[in-house]
Parts: sequence; structure tokens; C-alpha cells
Amino acid sequence: MRNVKSLTLTVALAIAAHAPASHADGYFSEVGNKFTRGFANLFTGIGEVPKNIVGASKKTNPVVGSAGGLIMGTLDTLGRTASGVFDVITSPIPTKSLVEPAYVWENFEKSTSYGDAYL
Repeated sequence: MRNVKSLTLTVALAIAAHAPASHADGYFSEVGNKFTRGFANLFTGIGEVPKNIVGASKKTNPVVGSAGGLIMGTLDTLGRTASGVFDVITSPIPTKSLVEPAYVWENFEKSTSYGDAYL
């Protein structure tokens, strides 16, 4: 009986060693990317304030841009930080980012938008 258990364990380990790891690597890299993205957005969401001030100032003028950018930046900070919390908590379920661009420093000229995580 002991030999059967040893043989079964040996065969199972041999099969696992030769099994393709492409699916596991994809899953673990997506989970790692989501956790990293969430952690980064959790702590860099405050970068939305200067991003929105600069963007609003370019569209209008510095006075209106500062006030409007501060308000929009604060709202986007809350949204990006909440998205970071959500991504960290749900990191075992790989999905696309809730916020676009995925990081505050990516495509600094683009306005932040939310949605389409599961498409």
C-alpha cells in the first residue's frame, strides 16, 4: 500500500513538472499586474490634482483652471484611490482597469475616465 502511494505521488509530480505553465503564468502575471496597479493608484491618486489643474488651465485660463482643476482633481483623486482599493481587494480576479489611463502618470494629457472593466 505504501508503494502505491509513493508511485502515485511520483507520477503526479512528474505530470505536474511537465504540464504547460502558460495558463498559470498568464493568470499570475495578470493578478500581479492588477495588484501592482491597485497599490500604485491607492497611493498616487493625489497626482490627479496637479494633472487636472494643468489640463483645465490649458483649456481655459490659469484662474479658472486652478479652481476647476482643483475640484475635478479632488474628485478624480477619490475615484482613482477607490479604484486602487478595489483592485487590491479583488486582485485574485484579473480584470481590466476601472480607470483610464491605468496609472496617473500615463498619458498625462488625457482626462481620467472610469468604466468598462469587464469588456
